[in-house]
Amino acid sequence: METRVHIRRLIVCALTWVIAATSVYASNFDELVSGAAAARRDNKIPEAIELYRQALHLKADWAEGWWFVGTLSYSLYRHADCESAFTRFVQLDDKREVAWALLGLCEFETGHYQSARAHLHRGLAPGGKLAAELDAGARFHYGLLLTRAGLFDQGRRELTRFAGGASGEPVVLAGIGVNALRMPLLPNEIPADQQDLVEKAGKATSAWMLHPQALGAKIAATTVGDAGEAEKQFRDLENQFYDLLKSYPTAPGVHYLYGIYLSSSRPDQAQTEFRRELEVNPQNAAAQAMTVLAQLTHGDAPDALTNAKKAAAEEASDPLVEYAYGRALVAAGSLAEGIERLKAAEDLDPQVLNYHTALAGAYSKAGRYNEAREERQAALAMAEGLVAPN
Repeated sequence: METRVHIRRLIVCALTWVIAATSVYASNFDELVSGAAAARRDNKIPEAIELYRQALHLKADWAEGWWFVGTLSYSLYRHADCESAFTRFVQLDDKREVAWALLGLCEFETGHYQSARAHLHRGLAPGGKLAAELDAGARFHYGLLLTRAGLFDQGRRELTRFAGGASGEPVVLAGIGVNALRMPLLPNEIPADQQDLVEKAGKATSAWMLHPQALGAKIAATTVGDAGEAEKQFRDLENQFYDLLKSYPTAPGVHYLYGIYLSSSRPDQAQTEFRRELEVNPQNAAAQAMTVLAQLTHGDAPDALTNAKKAAAEEASDPLVEYAYGRALVAAGSLAEGIERLKAAEDLDPQVLNYHTALAGAYSKAGRYNEAREERQAALAMAEGLVAPN
């Protein structure tokens, strides 16, 4: 909570001076504007808001006035007033990412989650120039809203950057925890009897986010006989997951989470965890999708297609499920339907490299070579962006 308050203060300090007064209107309007600016400088915030509102009554299309009403209302936690002010502002000036981000933050607080997610997404558009504090606040809340909407992989990408602060911030730990367990909830919506489960999942996952290569590094270090720091990171991380598994062996999402952790380095053990997840929670479509992908790897296309259909019936519009189903259909020779599913996966989450490469392969099989080339180019550009420069 302290971090959110601190970020809010930094945002307000940085933004209340962004738009400078440049226009001159009628004398009464000028007097109100001058009085509002003076009150704002003297930190008489309620008085400043009232004077800005009076000026806006005279000049309703004065964008700067709506800006100040919005930012000052935000500083006083008047989120409904902030939301209405920025709604009006973006109608007058829709080119400022910062306004969309602030509108989304206000809507988050008023519970208008769907519009908040859309507006935070617009505020975080590539190439935007948000102040660091505002960017952090917008991304954290965007990650929470993606999780609440069931877009867990996208939410994870936003929340990963906050893993370093999770140990000291319960709301961050809870946000990472519900995302890891694929619970479509906000931190304040977690039932009391699941608080400890979410906390343990958050601790294990945030540690993994901070040391994503710990497992692979440990295996490599063991091979050459030099464990060192890799061994310590690995043991700490394993202990976090063991604590979660021991405490909640039948809780939905726990075995799936551990399976995802194992999948890159110990795929056979990962599949065991996915099977255990499905025993505990047969409705976990993501675990079913991971099973499908493993079956395709081993050449078991008929069973893969059967399980992919089950997963799709359980969870519509999940990008991972659509991807697995699409690949299973392509493997079974149903190219048109497979392409449709793979395209749906890409549309839902365009930032996943595998979705582009799978779609490129399916287009090639279908003789749609121009589309295949476009997907390969997109995949190549994405792959280059993932490689850090030397």
